[in-house]
Amino acid sequence: MSSCTSSGPRVFIIGAGSRGNAYAKAITAHTNGVIVGVSEPIDFKRRGFIQKYNLTDPSLICSDWKEALSPDRGLGEKVDGVVIATLDETHAEILLAIRPLNLHILCEKPLATTLPDVRHMQSSLLSGPPIIFALGHVLRYSPHNQLLYRLLQETKVIGDILTITHTEPIGHWHFAHSYVRGNWRSGAPSLLTKCCHDIDLLLWLSGETPTKISSHGSLSHFKRSKKPIKAGEATRCKKCPARDECLYSAERVYLDRNLRKGNLGWPGKIVCPEIEDAPDLLTAEKLLVNAIDNSDYGHCVYESPNDVVDNQVVLMTLGEDITATLTMTAFTEKICERLTTVYGTRGELRADSKKIEVVEFMTGETRCYMPEMDLESGHGGGDAGLARGWVQAMEMVGKGEKVEEAQKKCLGCTPEEAVRSHEVVWWAEEARIQGRTMRWDEWVGK
Repeated sequence: MSSCTSSGPRVFIIGAGSRGNAYAKAITAHTNGVIVGVSEPIDFKRRGFIQKYNLTDPSLICSDWKEALSPDRGLGEKVDGVVIATLDETHAEILLAIRPLNLHILCEKPLATTLPDVRHMQSSLLSGPPIIFALGHVLRYSPHNQLLYRLLQETKVIGDILTITHTEPIGHWHFAHSYVRGNWRSGAPSLLTKCCHDIDLLLWLSGETPTKISSHGSLSHFKRSKKPIKAGEATRCKKCPARDECLYSAERVYLDRNLRKGNLGWPGKIVCPEIEDAPDLLTAEKLLVNAIDNSDYGHCVYESPNDVVDNQVVLMTLGEDITATLTMTAFTEKICERLTTVYGTRGELRADSKKIEVVEFMTGETRCYMPEMDLESGHGGGDAGLARGWVQAMEMVGKGEKVEEAQKKCLGCTPEEAVRSHEVVWWAEEARIQGRTMRWDEWVGK
């Protein structure tokens, strides 16, 4: 394992897409880490990343991550940590190939898209020399949720926790963009790709391990049987007779709601990355329309090859006495502004991703907390918090601290704890498909 330089841990980014750029930005803005290299197959994205982070070592710039592992490039000596921010289904192969170098790893969630891959990766992480490992469960690390944890677990403002209800409102057009037309429309449960960090949040806030679970939900709306009659046989928005009255028409989602209001970022940049560098909105619109017309992002949401659940509830018993529910739904106006209510023996707590209210039963008083809001970092500051913890842990190891101690002190969880939410997701899916309540010991035994 390499040693951190005096200028800070050296970080190599695999995948210069939305999440790779988010982590690179957070590392640069909020830590002593230095971005020193990138692997990105798309020329446009790779060139922009090289320019943004002033990358100068050609041996640490490549289009295929496998090139970076070539012995003559010296990745193991030139880098301290690697961020894996590629498509979900590629995480397993990349992590398993990098692990023998004993470099520290930050992997975007989910860890992998199949349970065997997750277990194989966990086994690899826990064997051989220990490394600092962070999984992209950014909800743990936002200022809002850090305060929420302290109130519940350290100061115990509502006494013992008895019930947690948590809702992830994905947003109706966000779901259509990402989970019907986009990269997450099939191949893995939406509970995994969207909400594994919500499951992680519930386990973390409760301080308990799950004992029983059931789950209910289905692909309820984005399917051919729900297609408007007026749409007829149209399969693309451009020629659809119902497009002017369809919530999910590509023009409504990408142009009316976003680009025509001056938004050149997400979601349009996912459809057409070049719009961010367009000289004016008119040029950007022409580029985006062309991309929509020639990609799945212009496809009818009722005719798409999607198969993931769009409306799901998970019910868990945590430990002996805590009950918890997670509602994941596509059909909301708000986008990812999570709502959490916690009921305890001495009060109740309500959180809406911006403020936290605590009602004390004894006095009847309500106290309001307004956590710091980081508008520059994604997930309410969670991206910055995770990046900060990972880099600080690498710095501690570089100064002689044991990996296990640095991991726990800076990231707050072991690799096993980080991955546990993935097991819970597949456990919940098994319970949903079978239509019954399952015990944790029954699942682990199976």
